[in-house]
Amino acid sequence: SKRRAAHLNMRAAKLPLDELKVKQLASDEPLNVDTVMELMQRWWWECTTQTENIDTDLTREQYSKCFAISAALSMRTQRIRHPNRTFHKQGN
Repeated sequence: SKRRAAHLNMRAAKLPLDELKVKQLASDEPLNVDTVMELMQRWWWECTTQTENIDTDLTREQYSKCFAISAALSMRTQRIRHPNRTFHKQGN
């Protein structure tokens, strides 16, 4: 949470979950820590895979695509693991 991060003197940020265009999922959705860790790991792997064969940095669009793929797969894992606890809030 933001409060815990502030107490530990860490910066907190929201994941851009709105990018996924899922009706029930908003960027302020409280996620299970396992889901967040999986998402971050997948995001790293996805971006690393895309840059292995090129010598340039990824564009913002490529990072967004990496994020969308990683977030979708992580949310799918969350839904399989916890079918009744996928969404805590209702997005727009």
